[in-house]
Amino acid sequence: MYALIDNAAPPSGSSTARPTRATLQTRPRIQRSLIRSWEYVRPIRISILMVRMLVVLWLLFVGGALLWTGNGWGLTLLPAAGAVFAVSFWVFDTASKGWPAAKV
Repeated sequence: MYALIDNAAPPSGSSTARPTRATLQTRPRIQRSLIRSWEYVRPIRISILMVRMLVVLWLLFVGGALLWTGNGWGLTLLPAAGAVFAVSFWVFDTASKGWPAAKV
């Protein structure tokens, strides 16, 4: 899937710091749809992960509150929180691997 060489992100000060359409085409379609080009920037990636984790906590809290009151919708929010958690860390991990290697 990923080349073992030359897949580090270019320096952020260079003009090539943003991925081109051709480099993003080397990622599978699901990754391209979930990872935006600006998520390769580390501070933005960490900020997005923090917001997503706040959403997970909110879903857990609301799901627990609904279950406490006897509402069945709480049972759907708890797996949704798990799914948001899993997808968020998958996107974070995939983006942290850096730029896709160019096909030679």
